[in-house]
Amino acid sequence: MTVHNTDWIVPRAQGYDTNRSLRDEIISGLENVMFNPYMAGNSEFEPLESDFASKLGMKYAVAVQSATAGLILALRACDVGPGDEVITVGNSDISTTAAISIIGATIVLVDILESDYTIDGSQVASAVTDRTKAILPVDLYGHPSDCIALRKVADEHGLKIIEDAALAIGARYANHHVGFYSDLTIISLAASKPLSSSGNAGMVVTDNLALAEKISLFRGYGKEFDPSRTPPLSDDHVVEGFNLPMDPLQAVVVHAKLPYLMDWTDKRKRIAGLYRSALLDKEVKLPTFSENADPSFSSYVILSSRRDELHNEMRKKTH
Repeated sequence: MTVHNTDWIVPRAQGYDTNRSLRDEIISGLENVMFNPYMAGNSEFEPLESDFASKLGMKYAVAVQSATAGLILALRACDVGPGDEVITVGNSDISTTAAISIIGATIVLVDILESDYTIDGSQVASAVTDRTKAILPVDLYGHPSDCIALRKVADEHGLKIIEDAALAIGARYANHHVGFYSDLTIISLAASKPLSSSGNAGMVVTDNLALAEKISLFRGYGKEFDPSRTPPLSDDHVVEGFNLPMDPLQAVVVHAKLPYLMDWTDKRKRIAGLYRSALLDKEVKLPTFSENADPSFSSYVILSSRRDELHNEMRKKTH
């Protein structure tokens, strides 16, 4: 395929431009990790965790290998397992339901709101059984779910809310960053996401210290560290865990970009406004949002009866 007018080419991922804009800082940080004789990867993601939590107004953040890993660890930290049920939606990436299945729990699907594609809170209460352990809303396309309504259901039935905010970093609901109303919130930092690494990475945020400690324990082989002893005597495996920490090289990239999160979010909102103005009189259904929602616009999704035709035309303008 030949594209003649390159002025109209839309880059596939924002990460390319953000990496270039912070090139020197990122490369310097990568060199510090790669040529560190101690290869102490946690020295990179621990400062990131602190700054990340602060940026989102949360108390704790745990850096993990990916958002999928974060979902699995979060479910396990909430003691979800075989015989338990998790209420979620069916219009998400497969990682949402796969995480539930991987730990042996049962997926219970409820419908979404046609207006914003997020979980229909009015259907959640009727889906609760004596086997339900958690509610797993998905903030699709950067639109936050109504976790205020979900919080009421969760508190009434003694359930945990594990929020899949993989696409929603920078979004707010009722003037709070995503995660404020949930027990655990998982954010993707993959290369194609609004705040991107150069590969795979994720973050779990929470205000619950006990849950944060469990996530941290499970991501590192279930190993507790005793600073009063020297390795290997300092390591005590207290539970069966996984090897799912964030790669330190990815932590460098994400940390360099973190200060610009809200500036970039505001820029996407302005672009979304331009899209709306340009498409308002076209034969498409534009995104709509609930009153309390302030989306981050990881995508700008429209509905059209000419879907395939529009898709083919858009492919000509991407690279």
